[in-house]
Amino acid sequence: MLQAILFNDTSYDDHHGCQLVVRQIRALAAEAGIHIVAASPVRHDWSQDRSLLERIANADVCIVNGEGTMHDDAPAALMLGRLARHCSKLGIPCVLINSVWQNNQQLTEFAGDFSQIYVRDHLSRAELDQSGVAAEVVPDLTLTFRPEIAGTPRHGLIINGSVMKPVQQQLWQTLNQLPGDKDIRYLSIRTVPPLRLGNERRYFFKSLKANSKMWRHKLSSRLGRLDASTSKGLGRLRWRYSVQSTAEFLNTISAAEGVVTGRFHMVTLCMITGTPFMALGSNTHKIEGLLTQAGLSGRLCDSYAEGISRLPSLLYSETERANLEAFLAGSLAASRRMFAAIAGLAGEVQKQ
Repeated sequence: MLQAILFNDTSYDDHHGCQLVVRQIRALAAEAGIHIVAASPVRHDWSQDRSLLERIANADVCIVNGEGTMHDDAPAALMLGRLARHCSKLGIPCVLINSVWQNNQQLTEFAGDFSQIYVRDHLSRAELDQSGVAAEVVPDLTLTFRPEIAGTPRHGLIINGSVMKPVQQQLWQTLNQLPGDKDIRYLSIRTVPPLRLGNERRYFFKSLKANSKMWRHKLSSRLGRLDASTSKGLGRLRWRYSVQSTAEFLNTISAAEGVVTGRFHMVTLCMITGTPFMALGSNTHKIEGLLTQAGLSGRLCDSYAEGISRLPSLLYSETERANLEAFLAGSLAASRRMFAAIAGLAGEVQKQ
């Protein structure tokens, strides 16, 4: 099998969406004949890691999981751009996948060093087009997962948060103003990341530190009253209403009549569980781009109050169901073609 290194492994983050993204990267890569022999944690400085530098020099291909990183010339994004340039000088393919691309100037200088760029939406591709950089659109990799759903009858609404603090605070204000007889509950997308063992054991202590910190937050969130007006309080509230198992999390979503969320991956997880949703915008164009691609642009709202008022009565129409079914099937097919192309690219270089 071809030997690959994965960069920006977001499964180190406390997030069901990130866990599922990396799970699917590994599964789809293996299906295409690519073995991920090492994975560099999210925000890890590869240039200061001597062992990783040696592995890069011997790899067949480097795969960068762009996810929510490649926007606004973020330091983590620039670090991944420098990786592409480093690989280019070594003659090793470096491919950016599963990525947003927005509001970049410095990062665009590195775009041409990637052997291939796959962005998640047409808005990201349009921004690269304006800079003369070619990219292909392959939707987010969580959309390739097919969960086994328990089939519990749907009831009530789930309200989920946002990466933006003011929007998260709006959520709690809205919840506090609802009548007590409403079947509406808050569910966080957070989860404690796993410890690293096996071929990732060199990052064991890094993962142990993060794991221990998250468990402390999760346990302390069960104690006392938390104040949603502070960042600390918001963080602890997310842990109080979290579910550790991704399978349980997906079953919980699938048992709801609808979800109102400001998080990109909560939208994609609603899609794969067939759950009606309303979505608020996020910190990039990722949600707007996703809904346009899926033929569900009417499911964007400006506030939690608006989203609640439109659910659960706004079930999927026949047209929306057909659009979603076609979008999910197309996403899986496009992802498989992408990994096959990456394998072909790495194989050609290997022959030289």
